Amino acid sequence: MAYAFALALAAALIDVTLGYPARLARAIGSPTHWLAVWLRVVKAATEGLSGRTTLTLYLAPVVVAATAIMQMVPSGPFGFAAAALLTSTFCGRQSLDARGRDVASAWEDEGPYEALAAAETLGADETEPRLARAAAASIAARFADEVAAPTVFILIGGLAGAALCRALTLAGRSCREAREDTTFAKAVAALEAWTISPAARSGALWLALASFRAFAAIAGKAPRPTAPAETVMLLSLGEVRRDDPAYVRAALALFRRAAAAEMATLAVLTLASAALG
Repeated sequence: MAYAFALALAAALIDVTLGYPARLARAIGSPTHWLAVWLRVVKAATEGLSGRTTLTLYLAPVVVAATAIMQMVPSGPFGFAAAALLTSTFCGRQSLDARGRDVASAWEDEGPYEALAAAETLGADETEPRLARAAAASIAARFADEVAAPTVFILIGGLAGAALCRALTLAGRSCREAREDTTFAKAVAALEAWTISPAARSGALWLALASFRAFAAIAGKAPRPTAPAETVMLLSLGEVRRDDPAYVRAALALFRRAAAAEMATLAVLTLASAALG
């Protein structure tokens, strides 16, 4: 387990310090972009097939490709560094922090209407009448499925686990946002129920530990995988007294403390497992 903990920690550190270069994203896209394109291709090519078949054809090549890439990575320190760098591209700490700051900054500099456009990149719930609550809940949701859940999958399956996690969460989010009621959407939801949902609850746990509140919500009902994390976030921050960017800043601060707690735990587990091994 020492390797798994070290890989997850190294990927997190690279994600926090370097992230995915914006210039590279503009030039060739990001892994999330590639997965979104692949999802559209598979859904178009498998129209008329069962949802399980479509889901298999979507996920299997992702896992096979990630596994094949890892097989080509050399052993030793340079190989570990390469594996950590590749794995970090499926982590979302720096990206989430930047998107959250964009919402708060746009609100502070230009007003709430301008902040709405930035909030769309977070996937804020359009049915929530208060922008601040919607943005805070979205930060918690993205922390759960773009940070916490991938960490769990990295510990289990390395790069292939991280790629599988992001591919499945992207498909689930796409189906929910489009309000799909297809066999594919049902297949995705069924697989998420026993994979992404349990992993995403770790996001709720880190948020609760970072705020020392709302621990009961960790085990609450989850109509979607990120629901427990969203509940913990909103309960920890309390009710919005005034709809302003300070609430979003508070959500960002809580997310950062939760992410730091997760990374600190990974560091302790890495050292402990190396010592015991």
